[in-house]
Amino acid sequence: MTKRILILQRVVGVLYIVAGIGKFFPEIESVEQRLDDAAEANDGVAVLGGFTNWLDGHPTGVTVFVAAAMVVSGLVLLRNRELVLAALYGQLLMLVCFVLILVGSVPQILVLDAAFFAAGIYLIVVHRRAAAGSSSVPLDARTDTTT
Repeated sequence: MTKRILILQRVVGVLYIVAGIGKFFPEIESVEQRLDDAAEANDGVAVLGGFTNWLDGHPTGVTVFVAAAMVVSGLVLLRNRELVLAALYGQLLMLVCFVLILVGSVPQILVLDAAFFAAGIYLIVVHRRAAAGSSSVPLDARTDTTT
């Protein structure tokens, strides 16, 4: 992995940590207000409306869960250890959920989350290529064909 890619990974990690911590400061981002707005925007939408209303009823739990997920996944990217791919996949799933829930009330989420999504996809591709290239045993030799 090149130094430039590691820097990108660490920048993304720091941004996730900062965003996760920011969830606890309504001056930066009021999760409760976002959930209220999302519940209103998704009112009447099949499945999503009921789920958004449920989230809106539990703003503290949502805040803690989302903040913890963001901080932990950011720390994993900073440490650059075994769980990087799992953290990246988790971040992509989280971004998709954010967009589905919030796009009706905060359409600009598409732009910001698209940047994080692109960075996540790029880092996944790089890590998967690095893992495939670092194997000292050719792929055919690793396949057990004996019965």
